[in-house]
Amino acid sequence: MQKTVRFHHFSTQAVSPEERFDAFRLRIDTMFEMGIVSTEQRLGFEGRISSANLGTMLVSSMQTRRFSFERPRQRILRDFLDHLMLRIDLDGAPDKGGQARALTVIDLGQPIDHRPTPEHNISLILPRHALAGPARQAVASFHGESLLTPQALFLAEHVVSLMRFAQRAGGAVGDDLLALTPQLIAACLQPGRENARHARAELDLAFMRKARDVLYANLRNPRLDPDMLARETGMSRASLYRLFEPIGGVARAIREARLHQALRDLRSGTAAVGAIGHALCFSSESQFSHAFKAYYGCSPREARAALAEGAPIVARRRAGGEADPARRVFPDWLVSL
Repeated sequence: MQKTVRFHHFSTQAVSPEERFDAFRLRIDTMFEMGIVSTEQRLGFEGRISSANLGTMLVSSMQTRRFSFERPRQRILRDFLDHLMLRIDLDGAPDKGGQARALTVIDLGQPIDHRPTPEHNISLILPRHALAGPARQAVASFHGESLLTPQALFLAEHVVSLMRFAQRAGGAVGDDLLALTPQLIAACLQPGRENARHARAELDLAFMRKARDVLYANLRNPRLDPDMLARETGMSRASLYRLFEPIGGVARAIREARLHQALRDLRSGTAAVGAIGHALCFSSESQFSHAFKAYYGCSPREARAALAEGAPIVARRRAGGEADPARRVFPDWLVSL
């Protein structure tokens, strides 16, 4: 199932300079009260907030002048919000690839005194009941703390990726990805090494599926490269490279996916070898033929002839050199599907 993503964008640029601070204060008054600022700060105040409603949680990106905020006890008694917020402090603007440098936990059911807000941050808000009992208590126990542990920074990276993914997902996000987020919060902020390992593995699989979908949809797109894959999946470059490292890297995965498609094109059509290579973004027929032979152990023309005769052409390096050809039939069927 897909959840429809609803967006809301706010910017002080839409109002006159003398009204910008008050407009921004009204925007965040939903949850917090802003601290007092000087007349000079009020006149020069700027802020932008982009929020995405994912159905079961909210994620927002903020760029602003530094300010302080609080959530007094009277406010808690008045608005009855029972949510948890994870604020990711960034070392640069969210839309410029800012990296997570800390994760701050804010329990909206507890008071919080004057605290500074960084100029660049991304926040995730979800209802308390989205977490299981023990995890709920564990997360709330970090209220007001800025966490720098590896587990917290891994979770922070996920929140940043979730915001980027929501912005580029074409208006919909899968339930499976949304369901992983509470599990990951519990695993990273609740003690238990096995929980963290399991949640990370599940998250990696979700992103791998998304990355493969984007990759296969763009095999004939000359702009397909690691940067494009990172953008379209909402992942940071570091996360993308870590995900593909066990199979030799992102560029290798792109090249081999194109070679798989080339084999299918050779089997199902009559296009010239050079045209097939060009359509799959190889720079020349010779480059395509060289890459194809290095991977499959035969040239594209030899592969086409073998496929016409029903003979297996699985790469010798993968089939073990002089292995019995009969044993290579099923692997050949797989790679040529």
